[in-house]
Amino acid sequence: MRKKALCLLFIPLLLFLFLFPRESFNASCEGVSLWWNTVLPSLLPFMILSNLLMQTNMMETFLNKIQKVSCFCLGTSSYGAYALILGLLCGFPMGAKLTADFYASGRIDKKEADYLLMVSNHASPMFIINYIVLQTFENGKLQLPILGILYGSAFISIVIWRIHGKRFHITSKPLIKKEMSTTGSTGAILDTSIMSGFDTITRLGGYIIIFSIYGALLHKVLMALPTLQALLAGVTEITTGAVCIHNSSLSWNMKFLLILCCTSFGGLSTVAQTNCVIQGSGLSVKTYLKGKILNTAVTSILVLLFLIL
Repeated sequence: MRKKALCLLFIPLLLFLFLFPRESFNASCEGVSLWWNTVLPSLLPFMILSNLLMQTNMMETFLNKIQKVSCFCLGTSSYGAYALILGLLCGFPMGAKLTADFYASGRIDKKEADYLLMVSNHASPMFIINYIVLQTFENGKLQLPILGILYGSAFISIVIWRIHGKRFHITSKPLIKKEMSTTGSTGAILDTSIMSGFDTITRLGGYIIIFSIYGALLHKVLMALPTLQALLAGVTEITTGAVCIHNSSLSWNMKFLLILCCTSFGGLSTVAQTNCVIQGSGLSVKTYLKGKILNTAVTSILVLLFLIL
């Protein structure tokens, strides 16, 4: 059944590549540009560093200092706080990657991993400011309102899921020190950390390119329905979707609402990226989707309040 679904998903993409090679090429270039200029420099250093810290047990020394604060303020262990903070600062799918790594290594339990998967994956401030505010809306005055809405909805979602999961009065537990997974010299450990980071970041690049081409396919097929085209593009992939929505004939208020909701959700591209980084960990992408749907709903409410007030 799953193989048939994949065939139905990729046959239109293959036909598009053959029938419209120029549009496919341009979409691929846009995907590579997004990966090279934004995703790789913003995520790869943190992936390498996190892998290195986990393998050498250096992370525990740092996390020991924030253990009580993370339990009281965030309802997480210090590992969970690390995943949550880097997920907010580094962007998709760093929070999910760290959550999966910590759960697979036994540093956090299943309940905390599910909680983190719902609240730790967000668009980075760099992407929001540079792409959404300055390139899409071309209005620097919107920087504070947009950041306030998107991160406000993220923190409200954290509170909601924390109440739902009764994550209060969390007691701090002794940090787990795992045996180093790589034997040998410091250079060997560093090599392993770098190669692991490149493996993940390369797979993310593949997903970004595929969904960029899908965005171009939707643009071609739905040219006669520009409103539907813009909406589906936003649900599919953030970058091309934001541009399509902004260039549509919708009112400014509706464009503002849809672009921020799509940014909050992250698009199906980030769902696929998240599924990629949690594979083999025992975590479910359905749990992630629950968190993003709530986050998007909260964002829509905050946007409406902003537009009214």
